[in-house]
Amino acid sequence: MHSTVTVINPRGVNAYMYKNLTAKTRNYKQGTVLHVTKIVKHNLTTRFVLTNGQYITANRKLVTMDKQAQPRYIKVKKAIYRYRDVNLSKRNRHTSFKKGTKIKIKNYDYSHANSVSNHGALRYHVAGGYITGNTKYVKIVK
Repeated sequence: MHSTVTVINPRGVNAYMYKNLTAKTRNYKQGTVLHVTKIVKHNLTTRFVLTNGQYITANRKLVTMDKQAQPRYIKVKKAIYRYRDVNLSKRNRHTSFKKGTKIKIKNYDYSHANSVSNHGALRYHVAGGYITGNTKYVKIVK
């Protein structure tokens, strides 16, 4: 059993008072590291019990085991554009980043987030929109 989990869902994870996930108490943002005391089952699903006694989901698309480093800045390798939506379908006017530009990241998301058949590509949420997470175009900087 892992003693810590990291929230990876862009919209965070809700904490609840009961293991059937009722009586919501709060929301933990993406990147938050939570400490787990035990694992419980509710019907066929698994839940984590936090140190404060609250319950969160154990869904691997929402939380990951151990600590996961969240990127805070990226550096542009090749010129890229900023887009309004996560699927990069609507480009912001006259907004391009030149090679060498350092950009602060708010959080990250994946394209086609609600699709079961399409595997989404990594996108970074920056001020004013989204940019690609492709390693050919951007590099993570500490």
